[in-house]
Amino acid sequence: MMQPLRITAVLLTSLLFLPNLACADTSREAIQAEIQNLIENLNNPKPYERRASAESLGDFGRSARPAVPPLVRALSDEIPDVRAAVADALGRIGADANTAVPALVSSLKDPDPSVRSTVTSALSHFPKKGELIAPALGRLLDDPDESVRLAAANTLGGLGAEAVTVLRDTLQHPDPMVRVTALAALGGTGIYAERALSDLLAALDQPIGEIRQAAATALGKIASDKHWPITRPWDIMGYDYKPIWPRPMRTPLRQSLYTRLHNRIILFTIPALSQALDDPEPEVRAAVLRAFSAIGREAASEIPLIIEVVTDENPNVRRAAITALGNIGNSSDYILQILIDAFSDADSDVRLAASRSITKMKGAPVELLITAMESLDPGVRYLAATTLENIGHEATLAIPVLSQALQDEDEDVRLAATYALEAIEGSLISD
Repeated sequence: MMQPLRITAVLLTSLLFLPNLACADTSREAIQAEIQNLIENLNNPKPYERRASAESLGDFGRSARPAVPPLVRALSDEIPDVRAAVADALGRIGADANTAVPALVSSLKDPDPSVRSTVTSALSHFPKKGELIAPALGRLLDDPDESVRLAAANTLGGLGAEAVTVLRDTLQHPDPMVRVTALAALGGTGIYAERALSDLLAALDQPIGEIRQAAATALGKIASDKHWPITRPWDIMGYDYKPIWPRPMRTPLRQSLYTRLHNRIILFTIPALSQALDDPEPEVRAAVLRAFSAIGREAASEIPLIIEVVTDENPNVRRAAITALGNIGNSSDYILQILIDAFSDADSDVRLAASRSITKMKGAPVELLITAMESLDPGVRYLAATTLENIGHEATLAIPVLSQALQDEDEDVRLAATYALEAIEGSLISD
């Protein structure tokens, strides 16, 4: 008797879902009909109609896969805005438009810079075609248009291993600004740039300041790369052959390889960056400090050098040094006092950086901040209260001094104390 009941239940359930399935089919049919109309409109005599159709096709994403061949043909439209919209649409369709990559690469020679820039950005959606894309983008790093150069650098940075060889060659370009762009792109490739480590380190000794600055920035990005993008380990190792299996190696092996490469990068990068802290140009020194900041705890050995430049004559360098101390995370009383002393810095950005760095520290320095609340400088008192607000419930010891600050002669200090008390007492209530 139970068997017929089960069959009846299944049939009833199926009938309940049939209208939804029918609606889904109708919806898909409507979408495909709309896509077909847009495809036909790519031949509209009015340029703005053609451009609008291309943009709309891009909005459909993968569903617009049938539009790929017509869009490829439309890359030769006589109007630059239309060609740019077509390239953008192909990029947004994504991997389903892989067959369009050769045509997009050819469009990198378009006479209009806005089209070249859009095509370059569109190619970032096809990382698996890096072997074809990277050499073409490498040639755009000396494009006369800055937006094209920057787009090429950004896209190359996302291509990983395929881009490294091209970018290393570009570092020999006679134009220093092209070399700067190539260095920026190498930083974007992350740990894949390990093969270019010697070139990056050598760039720190170049006579042109912009190159040294770009090299320091790139090294900071590479050394702080915490991801494991090694899906094809043979690319990293520079092998001339590729294994026959299509899937990545097992995760433990990839992790081991990542660790080995990361440690090698850290081993050579940190000493080189330390030497660059003596650079005569403040922009380079600031870039080095930002690199240490990005690296974080692994740069802890350089804290004594960073402390030395906390009093640098350039405010950007001082701010970068203060930020680096916060990100490296050594919360000794000595460093915390240095950060609190920076509350008196002449530059407001440095003072703000000091407050943020203290907030990041483990073990809130509440006692030191309570002392800072008694400073004769209202700016120091204000920042101390603001920092206590950010610390929250761990700053309960500061409630008495903050309560007294409600009567402070400075309005900003009174307001900061009010906010701090609300944050601390509110967090206690919620706990």
